[in-house]
Amino acid sequence: MKKTILFIMAMILAFGAAATDRFYIEDFTINPGETITVSIQLDNEVSYTAFQSDLFMPEGLTATNFALTDRKNSNHTFTATILPDGGIRLLSYSLKLKTYSDNSGALVTFDVTSSEDFEGDASIRLTGTIFTTEAGLEVPFDDENCTVSLSATGIRGDVNGDNVVNIADVTALIDILLGSSTAPSSADCNLDNAVNISDVTSLIDYLLSGSWN
Repeated sequence: MKKTILFIMAMILAFGAAATDRFYIEDFTINPGETITVSIQLDNEVSYTAFQSDLFMPEGLTATNFALTDRKNSNHTFTATILPDGGIRLLSYSLKLKTYSDNSGALVTFDVTSSEDFEGDASIRLTGTIFTTEAGLEVPFDDENCTVSLSATGIRGDVNGDNVVNIADVTALIDILLGSSTAPSSADCNLDNAVNISDVTSLIDYLLSGSWN
């Protein structure tokens, strides 16, 4: 009888949490040709030991280098597998039923790379998300959408602001280094938070290879 009562209480807690617990990606911005690290957040009132979720990336964005954050337990296993429909299935579990730590914050991180012609206003989807409690109950989560926009800083390497990256931007960048004008954020071609001669080298390498190193 005691086990039955505990089981019923666990069910009530778990399914009550389904309305408030979330597994989601916050909206973010990105430049064409840029790679940034993105987090999938877990806000939870109930402790969970495992989850499954399918991630769908829009055209122009690719996802790589998936990993659990330090909210995992050392016993947690994690995989990211490409599905036949193009989605990416995220799967994590603990054979010893260890729970993820804390009640909010990033649980998964991954790198997002945008194509050179990415135009923004796209959506990343998380669907079919299910978390499992210590009692073995499956808790379905709502589907989530994340909006990805172009960064207000402009196109990387578009130093003269004409929405095209070409040799004219090299000239504009050299003029900036000689003190003729203030550097826009798009002049930081190697993304080291400074504008100097190394950005000229990075920009020329891009024009010769067609990709940012």
